[in-house]
Amino acid sequence: MLFFILIVFVNACDEDVYVLNSAYWEKSSVVAATKGSVAIVISGKQGSVWSAEITAGADWCSFSSTNITLSSVTGFITDGNNLLQVYCRNNSQAVERQAKISLTFDGKDTRIFTLTQTPAFSTFTETPTFKDNENFQYVTHYTSLNNRSVRNYSLCFDKSKKAALWVAYPLHGSYLGSTDRTNEWGFDPYINNYFQADCVSRSYVGSYDRGHQLPSADRLANREMNVQTFYMSNMTPQYSRLNQDMWAKLEMRVRDNNCADTLFIVTGAYFDESSTASTYDGGGNSVPLPTHYFKVLLRTKSGSTAKAVVNCSDGELKSIGFWVEHRSYGNIEPPRSVCKSVAEIEALTGFEFFPLVSDKVKQQNDPAQWGL
Repeated sequence: MLFFILIVFVNACDEDVYVLNSAYWEKSSVVAATKGSVAIVISGKQGSVWSAEITAGADWCSFSSTNITLSSVTGFITDGNNLLQVYCRNNSQAVERQAKISLTFDGKDTRIFTLTQTPAFSTFTETPTFKDNENFQYVTHYTSLNNRSVRNYSLCFDKSKKAALWVAYPLHGSYLGSTDRTNEWGFDPYINNYFQADCVSRSYVGSYDRGHQLPSADRLANREMNVQTFYMSNMTPQYSRLNQDMWAKLEMRVRDNNCADTLFIVTGAYFDESSTASTYDGGGNSVPLPTHYFKVLLRTKSGSTAKAVVNCSDGELKSIGFWVEHRSYGNIEPPRSVCKSVAEIEALTGFEFFPLVSDKVKQQNDPAQWGL
């Protein structure tokens, strides 16, 4: 959480009194692309006057939900916390934008707050249907590839779990390559650090790896796209003997199915409501353990139709899913027992995958078609 502290010395009742005026973002300095509001918490000496001005970004944010041009406001501190609401309009662009807010106490102590709004979340062939939940934050990360901007991956981050419930991404040869694995662990810049597991310096406590949902090996075309796979939002506490053994082999089998038409993948972590199992992140914060992991795949059968999925017939498409308990399977190839249809995994998770294709396509479960 970002915070700024202003210390003001005043004289009251002929005694020196130290009064602490403070101001900080209530929850986050980053907001989603959809319209909404965020608050700055102000507290301190009762009666102190404060004034705020939007010095940059007044074309898309305001201090009023009804007056979209209200870019300055004045108030005074009352007992307890005082909230300065900042209202944001939709960001329809594919790039982030920032606003600057100047907050001044008693006409002299000024601090600048930066508010970042994420890019518009676009839907792609691989992105599941959105679910409205106050704990969910949807993010798409873009990367440069062959001198143009392309999507790297999208995710549905559950702030209550400190993990993404799904990470959706395309895969074809242009994303693969020979760049070295960067190991540059870091926080996702679009999600408040408070909600992310703190495993930047060290892994989770116990026999758990910082398990990628989008594998590093799927993004080796350049350094930038690989670095983004090391964001904490892409990590879960995954049992080492799963992550490094059967799960790693499953990732390889999936990678073997990349094609010119693009392989569409959603990887996810599932948390059974009956489970209370947890561990700690590298910063000593409690994090729940997933009870299962899953993958769902979609591509054309030939791999070279040069057609978009929406223009393909059911007979031209194939899909499959994998449902994996969070345990050691041994250092084995993925067993057919973990194979399920996409429709079955939809029923297990409550998410709708590949909404552009028919239920008939999502009923498939033929491991042999996928080299298993």
